[in-house]
Amino acid sequence: MVTIEQKLLLFSKLLNQSMDKNFNEELKKLNQHYEALLKKNKESVDNEVFEIEEKAKKQVEMKLIEQKSKTKVLLKKEIMNVKEKYFKIFMENFKNRLRNYTLTDDYKTYLSKSIKNLNEELSHFNKEFNSVNICLNSKDYNKYSIFIKEEFQKEIYDKIINFKTMEFLGGIILE
Repeated sequence: MVTIEQKLLLFSKLLNQSMDKNFNEELKKLNQHYEALLKKNKESVDNEVFEIEEKAKKQVEMKLIEQKSKTKVLLKKEIMNVKEKYFKIFMENFKNRLRNYTLTDDYKTYLSKSIKNLNEELSHFNKEFNSVNICLNSKDYNKYSIFIKEEFQKEIYDKIINFKTMEFLGGIILE
């Protein structure tokens, strides 16, 4: 015969087996559920990290492009400053050479040729005007005004010749 104790022991054994089975199934379901949550969260974190990295890369690239652009602008500015400096030096040297040229005998020959060319041009407009204004710098006026007037009067006898002084390096401006 089976005793109550044995029945209780058997019942307890069956109950333990059932509970172990249910526990293992629930544990397995919980493990699967948390693994899925962990995988989902890991993917979410990985995506967030990727987005943060991409954003940081873009910011670094933007900063790099900005720095390159600033460097190019500064370089162009520096080049322009150097060009301007050398242009000023060139112009000063050129002006000095022109000033020196106006002191030579060749300058008087140049003025004579210029007057001859201007006289030829004026011959086309002979009847349209009755006076000629000749602009010279003050140094040329003092030195060459009589010569220039004589050269012009060889060709245009009936015109009134007036002189004006202006500030420029040399030569003749005809009005």
